[in-house]
Amino acid sequence: YTRGTKSRRGSHVGSDEPEGLRRAQSQKQVLMCLIETGEPMSSQNISEMLGITVNAVNIALFQLNKKELVERVSRGVYRYQMGPILLTLLKEYFSRQT
Repeated sequence: YTRGTKSRRGSHVGSDEPEGLRRAQSQKQVLMCLIETGEPMSSQNISEMLGITVNAVNIALFQLNKKELVERVSRGVYRYQMGPILLTLLKEYFSRQT
C-alpha cells in the first residue's frame, strides 16, 4: 500500500483522523446548540446558528441520534434527549456515595 491509496470511504489513507475530529467537533457544537436552546430545531436552523453546513449538521444529528443523545421529532427536526447523559451521571454520582 502507498500513501496515496484511497480507502473505502474515498478519502486518502491517513486523512481519517482529522475528518473524525471535525465530525466530533460538529457533534459537540450541535448537541450544545440543542441543549442551550431547549427546543426542537431543524438542521437548517442549527446550521445558521453555528455557521456550518446543513450537511455537516445532518451528519452530526445522525450520529447523535445513533448515540441516543438527540431524538427525531419530525423530518429534519431534532431535540436534545437527556436520558442517557442523566443516567450516566446518576450512576457515577451513586457509585461515589457508597
